[in-house]
Amino acid sequence: MMEGEASLKLIAWDFDGTLVDSRPLIEAGMAHALDALGQPRSVMAEWLKYVGLPVEDGIRATFGPLGLDGATVLKAYRSFGHIEHEHLLQPFAGIPELLAELRARGQRMGVATSKRRVPLLRQMARFGWEAWFDPIITPDEVTQGKPHPETLERMQALTGLAPEDILMVGDTPFDLDMARAAGVPSLAVGHGFYPEPALAACGPRAYAPDTAALRDILLAYL
Repeated sequence: MMEGEASLKLIAWDFDGTLVDSRPLIEAGMAHALDALGQPRSVMAEWLKYVGLPVEDGIRATFGPLGLDGATVLKAYRSFGHIEHEHLLQPFAGIPELLAELRARGQRMGVATSKRRVPLLRQMARFGWEAWFDPIITPDEVTQGKPHPETLERMQALTGLAPEDILMVGDTPFDLDMARAAGVPSLAVGHGFYPEPALAACGPRAYAPDTAALRDILLAYL
């Protein structure tokens, strides 16, 4: 256990970019939308800056300055047929084994995500994870998404845990800023969407560049 840390009673996982590599699916969906809207593919780089927010917020931030209506862009994005292309979304190497190991050790785990509940549960079921996480907090359970602390505050209310009993694991500044605002310790992972300097600026307790490092850090808490 890291010096000065309280016991770890709940790991709150982000989903996209932390447990699963969703970049291929996200990029394919947005490429489809950009083509449908007659927008250049160069807009993709701006869109990826907001991955980790609820999709409506990311679209608003990306396309608002371009003068495009968010609802129109969202309709184009969702017309891609994400369900038919979910084979593009896969766990990061070593993550299924790490989750199984933590579960076998009796470690409680939850999910704090910007993904809506229906697609989240469908995707988790593909990997046999649907019973492994409790609670699961999505934008459907809160009024304010990441980086607002409501997601983790909701998790605390459901579990009765104090902020210091939870560890938020995520790959975006939105995850880490949410944790900091909620008073929850955080751990940054580097195999997702953001480089280490952007994550370090948000004050995580540790940084894991890959799953092997993530496992070492988490087991040190147990």
